[in-house]
Amino acid sequence: MRADSEGRALAFSPDSDGTERRSLYTASDNRLSQLSSSAKFAVSLNQISHVVIRDAYNRDENGDIAVIYVVDVFLINVQKGLPTLSAHRWRKLTWRQKRGKQSERPEYQVEHRYSSFRLLRQRVSDVVSANSTDMDQNHPQCCPYCSRVLWLVTAGDFPSRYPNRGALATYTGWRQLLIHSRKHGLEKFINELLTVAKDVSYRYCAVQCERYVTVSRILNDFLGDPHLR
Repeated sequence: MRADSEGRALAFSPDSDGTERRSLYTASDNRLSQLSSSAKFAVSLNQISHVVIRDAYNRDENGDIAVIYVVDVFLINVQKGLPTLSAHRWRKLTWRQKRGKQSERPEYQVEHRYSSFRLLRQRVSDVVSANSTDMDQNHPQCCPYCSRVLWLVTAGDFPSRYPNRGALATYTGWRQLLIHSRKHGLEKFINELLTVAKDVSYRYCAVQCERYVTVSRILNDFLGDPHLR
């Protein structure tokens, strides 16, 4: 039994009360599951320090010769206890400084074609430039996070789609020169994207950007350890 605002007794069904309670539990579990998934992608991305593209090779794909870029992925060393001063300094280094000081071997490698890098760039651009939807209605019109990422993927440096096939390109050395140039350009792009994509300053905004999670998921799919997929 329960009473209304005037004190009258109201009868209720145990089944309906139990159903209501189960609905609340289910909704709560769904929210916790979403939070857990968001945290997983954010943590995984933040564990990546930087990448280096040192090698590229040709691979036959159904009669078509594709250039495959080998991406070395370096992770941030996890230390127990309070971080040391050197650890703080390491986090503040730019990706170029980290590359110059890097003496350890990469944690793992991933391989991608040039077209995969272009697709990554397009997918991230589609996310941060999309109009607000019903699921994303609280997204600020001038979001600092999306603005930074969008500027990089639209106005930042990215290797152009110069033709690199044919006998002329091979004999003149243009193909190898282009591959060498793309290696450095793609490496620069990925490291800069990592820097802006995992920037935690968005957390201090009045409204947190939920697209951070989507961008993190896309980058994790691209750079994630292939043995853990």
